[in-house]
Amino acid sequence: MLFAHRHSHETPSYHVEIMDAWRSADEFVLIEAYRAGAKTTLAEEFLLMEGAFANFFYALLIAETYSKACQTLEAIAFEAVSNSKLKTLFGGRLLSRKPTENKVWFASGALIEAVGWEQELRGFKYHARRPDRAYLDDIENKERVRDKDAVDASYSKLYRELRPAMDKENRKIRFTQTPIAVDCLVTRVRADPEWVCYAFPICDGVVEDPKTRSAWPARFPMEWVRAEKAAFERAGKLTEFDQEYMLIADSPEAKSFREEMLMFCDSAPAAWLPRQVIMDPSRTASATKSDRTGRVVVSRMGSRFFVHESGGYYWKPSEIVQDAFNTAERHHAAGLAIEKNSLDDWLMEPLRNEMLKRGRALELEALQAPQDRDKLAFIMGLFPFFKAKEVYFVGGRTAHAQLIAEILNFPAGMLDIFNALAYALRVFGGQLVYEDFGEDNVAAAPEPERTDTVYLAWNATSAETVCVAVMRHARYESVLRDWAVAGAVSDAVRAISVEVRSAFPHSRIETYVPAQLHDEVRRVGLYPALIAERFRPYRAEHAAVARGGLADRIRARIKGRSLLSVDRRAERTLAALAGGYKFVVKAGGKMEQEPKAGVSRLVGEALECLTVFLDKGINEAAVAGAHYNVNPQGQKYMSSLPTRRSP
Repeated sequence: MLFAHRHSHETPSYHVEIMDAWRSADEFVLIEAYRAGAKTTLAEEFLLMEGAFANFFYALLIAETYSKACQTLEAIAFEAVSNSKLKTLFGGRLLSRKPTENKVWFASGALIEAVGWEQELRGFKYHARRPDRAYLDDIENKERVRDKDAVDASYSKLYRELRPAMDKENRKIRFTQTPIAVDCLVTRVRADPEWVCYAFPICDGVVEDPKTRSAWPARFPMEWVRAEKAAFERAGKLTEFDQEYMLIADSPEAKSFREEMLMFCDSAPAAWLPRQVIMDPSRTASATKSDRTGRVVVSRMGSRFFVHESGGYYWKPSEIVQDAFNTAERHHAAGLAIEKNSLDDWLMEPLRNEMLKRGRALELEALQAPQDRDKLAFIMGLFPFFKAKEVYFVGGRTAHAQLIAEILNFPAGMLDIFNALAYALRVFGGQLVYEDFGEDNVAAAPEPERTDTVYLAWNATSAETVCVAVMRHARYESVLRDWAVAGAVSDAVRAISVEVRSAFPHSRIETYVPAQLHDEVRRVGLYPALIAERFRPYRAEHAAVARGGLADRIRARIKGRSLLSVDRRAERTLAALAGGYKFVVKAGGKMEQEPKAGVSRLVGEALECLTVFLDKGINEAAVAGAHYNVNPQGQKYMSSLPTRRSP
C-alpha cells in the first residue's frame, strides 16, 4: 500500500514473516535470506515506519562500511521526503529537519544514525539516551571471515561494544546477513540460544526436485533457480551458490580440492605414454532424472597422471559403446576400463560385440565399484596426488571445464567425471613386470632393408591374436610394429598377415610362436593358422621360462643407445611394457602369481619368448648365409640342405 513503487513483483509470504520478526518483542533477531531476497529493502521500509511511529528513540543503522550505511540511510530519507502516501498517513512532513549524510531526524522525535562496522561503537548518545535499536545490515565480508581471529574480533565487538553501548531496558538488535563461511558471525549467532533465528533460502528443497518450490515464484521461478545453479556448477562455484542462495555456509578452507592444487600443461611431456579410456556409465539418458556418463582419458608417468580428455554426457547405451571405441581410436588408447556394477549384460556384452565387429583387440577391463566405502571416500583417494600437484590437465582449463567444476565443487554437485578419474588409481595400479622401461627405450626403428630379417613374435588366445615385428642389428633389438585383432584365430592371422606383408614386402620374415602354443595346437590353433597362411612357425621359448627376459636389454645401454628400443608405431608394445604387462596386487598387498590377462600380456610374452630364444645365439647372424631347418620338436638348427625362403 505504501511502497508499491519499490516492489515490481508480487510480495512473497516470507516477506511478511520478516516484517513480523522486525516488529516482534524479541530482543535479538537474526534474519538470514538469500542474495537479492529484498531483506535490506524491507529493513529500510520498516525502519522508516518505526521512526515515523516513534517505536524507537535512537537507532543505529550499521553496515559493512560507513559509506554503505549512508547509502541505506539515504534511501530511507528519500522516501521520507518524497512518499506522498506517507505524508498523507502521518498528516504532513515525516522529518523534523533536513537529513544529513549520516543522520535522519523524524518529526516523532526519533533519530536514525548511519555507522560503519569498522567504527568504534562506544559512547553513542542522543539527548543523553543510548541507542535502543540497532540494525546490522550484511556487516561481514571475506576479510572479516578470513580466519578464526577475524571472526573472533567481530564476535567480540558485538558483545564488548554494541550490546553495552545500547539502552539496557529497551534495546532491540536486528541482524540480516547471508552466511559466507563455515565459521562466521552468522553461524556463531545462530548457535546462541539467546537469538531468535529465521532462515529463508531461495527454495524449500533440493533444486533439482520437481516438487521443490521457490520462495519468491514471481521473481525467482524454479526454472531460473535451476539455470542459475547449473551456471554456478559449470564454473566450479557450487559452494558460492549454496552460500548465496541456499544459506549453506562453506569456505575454501573446508574444501578438499582447491584451485591451487590444479596443474595445467599444453601437451603431455611424453606423447608415447599409453593412454587409458575410463568410463563411469549412467543407466539412463535423462538430463533431469539421472547422473551423467563420465569419461576421462588418462596416462601415467611415475606418480604423475595426465588427463588428456574429459567430459560428462547423457548418452544412451549405444552411444556409450560407440564413443568408447571412437575415443580409444582417437587417442590410440591401450585399453578401456568401465564401471560395470549390475551392467554386465547391459553394457559389457555390446562392448565385446563391438570389438569383434571392428576386429580390434582392445584391452577391456570391467571395474567393480568399491563396496567398502562410498563414492566420496573413493574419490578422496586422489587427494594425495592433487595435494602433491601430480595431476595435470592437458590442454588447459577450458579443455576440462566440466571435470574442473566437479573438482572445485566437491563434495557437492555432480561427481560422475571425477569418479571416473578416481578409477585411474585402479587402472594403473599393480606391479609392472618391467619397471625400468622409459623414455630411453622409445626410439624410431630403422626401416628394414632387403638383406634384413624381420622376426615375427606371435601369441594368441581363443579370442585375441597379437603379432610383434622385431629387427636385430648386432646386439641391438628394435620393435618395428605390432598388431592385435579380436575374433577367431584363423581370421585374425589372415588379417595380420596381410598387414605384415604390406609393411615388409622385401624383407626375409621368420615367424616364432611361444613353446606352449607350438606344442599344444589343439588348445589354441595359432600354429596351424600360420601354416595355412604360408608362414613357417619356429618354436620360441616357453612363456614361463622367458618371463622377465627383457629386463637386461631394457636397462643396458651401449654407446648411449638402449639394447631394446620400441618404435612409437608399436603402440601395443609400448602400452604393455610401460604399464599394461603387470601383476595385479590383491587385497592385503599380495600379488597374483600370473600377470594380468589381456592384450598387454600376450604382447609382452610374445616379445619375451622371441628375445630369450634368439639371445641363446641361434640366429642367422651366427653364420652369414647359412641355411636353417626345424626338427619335429620345433627347435631351429643349422642345416646343409637348402631351404625355401619364407614368403
